Amino acid sequence: MRSSTHDASISTRLASLPAFPRLQGKRLHLRGPRAEDADGLFSLFSDPAVTRYWSRPPMTERGEAEGLIAEIDEGFEQREKLNWIVVGRDDDAAIGTCTLFHFDARHRYAEVGYALRSDLWGQGLAREAVALALDWGFRTLGLHRIEADIDPRNDASRGLLQRLGFVSEGVLRQRFFVGDVATDSEIFGLLADDWQHH
Repeated sequence: MRSSTHDASISTRLASLPAFPRLQGKRLHLRGPRAEDADGLFSLFSDPAVTRYWSRPPMTERGEAEGLIAEIDEGFEQREKLNWIVVGRDDDAAIGTCTLFHFDARHRYAEVGYALRSDLWGQGLAREAVALALDWGFRTLGLHRIEADIDPRNDASRGLLQRLGFVSEGVLRQRFFVGDVATDSEIFGLLADDWQHH
């Protein structure tokens, strides 16, 4: 049976992380979650503008944000996902999330997802946060490909991905339900080579 050294190295690199990697950008940081992030996360995910194109409805209770923090911790413990909290450089308050998940060590790919407080849209902050996660995924983890999927109506998210070098690879029809409505999913892909030459 053919084995891959990359296999082992991606799994090993994930397993050997002592804690959430802290990624530092010019205007924001990505870090692991804390209990006190619950208010910020509830504010983020209870906003219908933020969750409009998500595959889940807006949060209605703060307890859901506390549950999300527990899920994030468990996802990291199992090394199944890295769901960073996006914070401002100066105040360290939660303003968004950025996630690498669905790791496939053998085929060296993962998916990326992100959310940012709606009053901060249009300033390039989501792009900066996603770029930090992508760079870490390609350079540190050794991924070959990172995917993203969006609702095709989400023009802002499409623009963000295209500015980062992602290529649209097709639409999957009625892939997700948002409430009772079946919505399409547009798949974007970014290769390590694309990122190096971006």
